Amino acid sequence: MPKSDEKTTIESTLQSFWGFDSLRSYQKAPVKDLLEGHDVIALLPTGGGKSLCFQLPALMRGGLCLVISPLIALMEDQTNQLKLLGARSAALTGSLGRDGIDRVLENARVGGLEFLYMSPERLKDPLFIARAENLDVRTIAIDEAHCISQWGHDFRPEFRNIRDLRDIYPEAVMGAYTATATETVLEDIARQLKLSDARIHKASMRRDNLSYEVSTWGDTESELLDLAKDLSGNAGAGLVYVKTRNEADRWAERMKAVGISATSFHAGLETKFKQRRQRDWISNKVNVMACTSAFGMGIDKPDVRWVIHAGAPVNLESYVQEAGRAGRDGKPARCVLFQGDKERKKVQENIESQFPDIKIVRDLYQTVANQGSIAIGDVPTSPSKFNLKEASLKIKCSTFQAKASLRLLERANYFNVIETPRTTLGTLRWLGGRSQVLNPKNHHTDIVAEWLMRNSVNDAPTLTSPKKLGVAIGLKEEIIEVTLRALDAQGRIEWTPNAAEYSIVWHSARIKAANIVLPPPIYDDRKVNAAEKWLSIQQFINLDDCRSLFIESYFDTGQESSSPCGVCDNCTWNKSTAKSSLIKSLENSAPSGIDAFTLIRTVPPGHRVHISKLLREMLDSQQIRTIGTTVFSIS
Repeated sequence: MPKSDEKTTIESTLQSFWGFDSLRSYQKAPVKDLLEGHDVIALLPTGGGKSLCFQLPALMRGGLCLVISPLIALMEDQTNQLKLLGARSAALTGSLGRDGIDRVLENARVGGLEFLYMSPERLKDPLFIARAENLDVRTIAIDEAHCISQWGHDFRPEFRNIRDLRDIYPEAVMGAYTATATETVLEDIARQLKLSDARIHKASMRRDNLSYEVSTWGDTESELLDLAKDLSGNAGAGLVYVKTRNEADRWAERMKAVGISATSFHAGLETKFKQRRQRDWISNKVNVMACTSAFGMGIDKPDVRWVIHAGAPVNLESYVQEAGRAGRDGKPARCVLFQGDKERKKVQENIESQFPDIKIVRDLYQTVANQGSIAIGDVPTSPSKFNLKEASLKIKCSTFQAKASLRLLERANYFNVIETPRTTLGTLRWLGGRSQVLNPKNHHTDIVAEWLMRNSVNDAPTLTSPKKLGVAIGLKEEIIEVTLRALDAQGRIEWTPNAAEYSIVWHSARIKAANIVLPPPIYDDRKVNAAEKWLSIQQFINLDDCRSLFIESYFDTGQESSSPCGVCDNCTWNKSTAKSSLIKSLENSAPSGIDAFTLIRTVPPGHRVHISKLLREMLDSQQIRTIGTTVFSIS
């Protein structure tokens, strides 16, 4: 095809399906190369239209495009968007059932689909394997491709199943796409996918409309809550990223208690509750989503005006990806990260727990064997059962360390781990006392709380389940599940669901625990990598220079800007101007003075630690005086 005709065809297809007149500058080369049959690896900014870079050329190449994606939400969102555009697409998910999956694959076989989305795990499904060779696959796209690399921040070993597609479809072109990969990760992607001759495209990570701020001053919880209240009332929709499911529920309750329209989202919710909460937030029925990292991928909401982090993620890649969900419409948006000493130490401890001492790993292996009654030399023909909580108590380690040990043993190929559905049983303890006045039967939380208050025995913990409580109270099991989490988040009960159990698939003979060895790529190398990544985000937090320039330098795309962003907290901080403003405020407040904390909170969160230091300098140089926490000017 002549180059001019090719350009015309790209633009006409783009216009007819997507309604765009032209591609963004950094999309043009990846689209052109994939269309012409070259393998592609593309690093593009979050919200930069990665999916279009494979959907457009795949549509033009004809045949079927297999899209490998890590999240069901991401698959469903993109297939729905493609259907709205008029492209024939489907996603292979467990919700279809075996018959439904078979029907989709048959439709793909007879040419009824242009796009077929699936997880990397689905590539090992016998239903897919049986039909794979009869599919007219001409394009293979890997979304969130950093998941294939053990150096990536979301490493998924199952992603390595993808390379087998090369043998099944040797003529197909392959594209790998990510928004968060260092040079090391990009090289590993190419190696894992056997893309030795791939065209590599790297766009600048600069998002000029995002202003990054970091606050290490004050109490994280109170400072975050004040900012969320202010932004939700004035700036529009936002996200609050937290570390755990309980924190997501607790933060949603705290925000609602101060009048913020908020809900929570995490992996522990039933699918229908996830979908409802996601729809409510996208449609602006709910203003703020308190969420874990499980929320965000595949969520198409361009008008997110702010993203707050309660503590730093474990690496800069995760932070850039999560913060990058703000301002996808190109309008100004704020990304504020709060980190106090408590949050920093907690995350650091969790990182260290991912790499338990080898003694813990060996003890865990021994406990797995003991629970399954597996003798040395045996290779069980059926999976053995494993209870994580029981094991952690036995070997005197945290459940976090026990789970990390289990995954390390799996990565070292001692066995495979299958997580079975979480048991519905849990330990429940009423904490609300006996004289609390409850709002009778106006809300599910009140109905359940009143029943628990009247029926709990001496506030002692009891073993129960949402189903059992639902029968007793007269509410659906799903409602009880959500209500128990809400009451736990409010501090009115302690609700601890029993830990999930696991099935262990032994594909080699059990050995002596003392002989367990973890190869450097599984343990030592990854431990060093995790420490380096944690150091990088701490450098970002403690930075005095432009934060956008630091992010660009970290990803080393070769497209770095030489000019500061002009909008982050460091770029907008001016000590001389701040000092003049402080002096003026104190002079205007004379003779009563101003409370120091009130004074510090008059500036944005990213400037508060600077103002605190400046006040100390002014006090030491006798430019101001204090009585208690009240600050006065010295005329």
